[in-house]
Amino acid sequence: MLIAAACAPVPPGPQGPPPPPPTTVPPGSKVYLTFDDGPSIYTPQVLSVLQSKGVPATFFVVGKNAAQHPSTLQQEHSAGEGTGNHTWDHQDLTTLSADQVRTELQSTSDEIANLIGTPPVLWRPPYGAVNDNVTGIASSLGLSMRLWDVDSADWTVPGVDSIVSNVVSTVKPDAIILFHDGSPGDDEDRSQTVTALPTVIDRLRSMGYSFGSLVTNAGASSAPTGPTGPRVPIGPE
Repeated sequence: MLIAAACAPVPPGPQGPPPPPPTTVPPGSKVYLTFDDGPSIYTPQVLSVLQSKGVPATFFVVGKNAAQHPSTLQQEHSAGEGTGNHTWDHQDLTTLSADQVRTELQSTSDEIANLIGTPPVLWRPPYGAVNDNVTGIASSLGLSMRLWDVDSADWTVPGVDSIVSNVVSTVKPDAIILFHDGSPGDDEDRSQTVTALPTVIDRLRSMGYSFGSLVTNAGASSAPTGPTGPRVPIGPE
């Protein structure tokens, strides 16, 4: 009996939990990168990353910043990136009169058209703040609204790792992802966004995502149910 016991196989010791399965998404899943509040001195660096990774994006530009950085806006357009209207000076449009709303949007579209030869077809309200009056005026100007699903929170300057985590942990198929390549006053540091962007792109690709554009050669996204983003509450952006 002692010999038998000694020869008996030793049961395996306690095992740790199995590793989580790899994160996968349905085949053909896309995400859409967008950048607000530029152009700025950081925009060329963002464009360089996008070009090196072969990824499209849409830039929702502040009109007065476009006027301050005209060659950068033209560089965006030459690179094939989409251009959207983000108002002239980033005010909460729901607090303005109808005439003021129209001026904020029209002046920005005019500036963009003057610089790149074609007016924008997409727009994004500052802070995501809209009401029926605002959306009606935007529609009358031929602008189609695009909000966002995933906020990188890069505008809070939380650190590169946090920016990456904010995106990767909340992304889903067809998500519109919000970054910032500039700031309303053209005076905030966006270097963390530039540094985080290559890692975000690589991580999303490793999860099975590809990257789409919100703007096609025909203008706004040609898909009738193309992504628009949710109606997000007003807040810092």
